[in-house]
Amino acid sequence: MTKPSAVKDAARQAIDAAAAVLFDISARMHAEVELAFEEAKAQAWQCAALRNAGFAVEEGLGSLKTAFRATVKSGKPGPRIAFLCEYDGLPVYGQSCGHNVVAAAGVGAAIGLAKVVDRIGGEAVALGTPGEEGGGGKNILHREGFFDGIDAMMLIYPGMDNIAHSRTLGATRVQFAYFGKAAHAAARPELGINALDAMLLAFNGIGALRQQLPSEVRVHAIITKGGTLPQVVPDHTTGVLTVRANDPATLERVIPRIDACLTGAALMTGARLERTWRENPGRALLSNFAIAESFEHNLKDLGRTTRPRDELSGAWSGDTGNVSWFVPTIQPQMAMTGRDVPPHSHEFHAASIGPAAEACILDSAKAMAMTAIDLIVDQELLAAAKAEFAAAASR
Repeated sequence: MTKPSAVKDAARQAIDAAAAVLFDISARMHAEVELAFEEAKAQAWQCAALRNAGFAVEEGLGSLKTAFRATVKSGKPGPRIAFLCEYDGLPVYGQSCGHNVVAAAGVGAAIGLAKVVDRIGGEAVALGTPGEEGGGGKNILHREGFFDGIDAMMLIYPGMDNIAHSRTLGATRVQFAYFGKAAHAAARPELGINALDAMLLAFNGIGALRQQLPSEVRVHAIITKGGTLPQVVPDHTTGVLTVRANDPATLERVIPRIDACLTGAALMTGARLERTWRENPGRALLSNFAIAESFEHNLKDLGRTTRPRDELSGAWSGDTGNVSWFVPTIQPQMAMTGRDVPPHSHEFHAASIGPAAEACILDSAKAMAMTAIDLIVDQELLAAAKAEFAAAASR
């Protein structure tokens, strides 16, 4: 019988041997940031590394040209474990969510597991999921069947802490516009209807509402058009607002209160409001505790100190949330930055390269590969993960 410790040692050694390749993938993505669904270079760099490691690689999946799937099969019975890779950046803020680290860690974990699947069975999959930053690439891949047949999946996110059983928030978005009436702002302002006043009143109303919202709710918005010229009473303004919460019920209760602020601003100014709420809110992550517990144990074996998640702060949203309700999933947070470096900032982009980022890549890849090994060799763990998932997903 193969000892899990020996198998894990072999997987870790394979990841260490691939370190230079993984760091190169991360550095290239950091230097040449590509936006959602435009990540042709990032796709090519990852696929080349996986192909060189013996994977069968498909470049382009369904309608997504920059998605990919790389597979190593053992030829023996066992679960199909997928490591998800994200690689798009943000306009202006670059790799300020550390997707270059996410991708390199996912590729590394797949290489580590692939090294040992012939000994333990199962299948190693690296799944490239483009367009996370607002594009919902995983949702598209799920609709087109590319998550079918996966027994468990995982990815990591770099941040401030090591949190195995991490969480994300459910989220929805509204695009809204106010239509007023243009007039000369000095000569005859009384003949105008100020759409910018409506926009500002909406923001002020939402700002006051925040005091009465549940603690875990997050509301944030931008004005995408505030007018044309200062000498013209603005007759058209536009904005985008996102609201997030821990669970669908809370989100459902909050949305009408936000909408009332938008409507009230139109009533107060005489402007006309048009808004479009997203039809299906994104869901919070269904983190699988059984798998997360295994990940935490492996992380501690690697010398990392972990902490529990914070139920009121430190969470974001993403398209992993939706697909986690169809496949047992974890998305641990991995410490990479100081506590004064927020994601989605220029400082986080800068932190996503260098020694701390490289340590995060290697430890993340190893912990994920080791957890996948646990799922393959320990049938009771896999059964527990699937039973937990079935009970939670049916609620």
